[in-house]
Amino acid sequence: MKKQSNESVTYFRYVSTAEKVPRTRKRDDQNIEDLVTVNKKIYFTASEVAAFSLEGFGKSLVAQSGNKTIIENYILDYWQPILGFQATMVYINYHRMCINNDMPFRSIDNMAEIMGITRQTLSKYLEILESHAFVMRFWAESKKRSGMNDATRVKVRATIPLLSEDLVAQLPDNIRESHNAYILKLSESYDIELAENSPDVSPVTIIENQGFERKPQSAVIGSGIKEHIERKNEEVKLSRTVEETRLWEEACSFIKTKMTLPSFQTWFGEAYLLIREGKIIIVASHDMARDWLDRNYMDLLNYTITHYSGIERPIIIKTADQIIF
Repeated sequence: MKKQSNESVTYFRYVSTAEKVPRTRKRDDQNIEDLVTVNKKIYFTASEVAAFSLEGFGKSLVAQSGNKTIIENYILDYWQPILGFQATMVYINYHRMCINNDMPFRSIDNMAEIMGITRQTLSKYLEILESHAFVMRFWAESKKRSGMNDATRVKVRATIPLLSEDLVAQLPDNIRESHNAYILKLSESYDIELAENSPDVSPVTIIENQGFERKPQSAVIGSGIKEHIERKNEEVKLSRTVEETRLWEEACSFIKTKMTLPSFQTWFGEAYLLIREGKIIIVASHDMARDWLDRNYMDLLNYTITHYSGIERPIIIKTADQIIF
């Protein structure tokens, strides 16, 4: 048996045992009895902890210049409690792609896949980042495919904005004190002054006021592209598997009970379901339907499809042209 150390600091880890003991806990004013596993402590000396290394486990990536992302600690230390961990990570993932270009070509679907989240979840975090002027989304429209949205492009801010005083006030006490000390030290070398409040006019409002409205043209898709898409779309629908057809029919039978018939026919009437590489793809009839389903019915789709399939899988909503081209 290892002798007890004389060092001033001793470390330990909890290790589960086969022993279980009864526990009583309250839930909704009711006592619930269950069994919990007993953990034991395994101790280590400071010298043993210092000598232990993780570097020998698995093969390590060769460190190369240019393959690292540099991010200001200010966003991790002080913006993260405001934005939340997820929105912060979304910004960092976009920021790392901005090398000599503040508008990286990366689709929403691809970024969501990289981060292991749904398109709807990514859009929610991008809205948070837009409200604080970290990013701005634009939907690209190809002239070759008139009226069709090719991709969502995200313009990314290179610098980190200072928190305004009203946002600083929302920080936990210890983090707010750390922030104030950091700003005080920074002001010794630079002229730093925090804004009292967040801007009255959001960057979203400013950019939207600069744009112009263009009425959609009536089905101007030249060179037979529209006909090609419609033909391929029908081929895809006809080639669906029995499982894909059954799952969508069962899902729709439930979804119909959650809305009026006109709403169902508008947003779900022409849609269909595919299963590709372990993912559920809902093919919407047009861009507006895709975006509307993404914003308003993703939770319902997640619940319904998981319930009827018995498997929880990522759900992606696309239009026919997105799955054909």
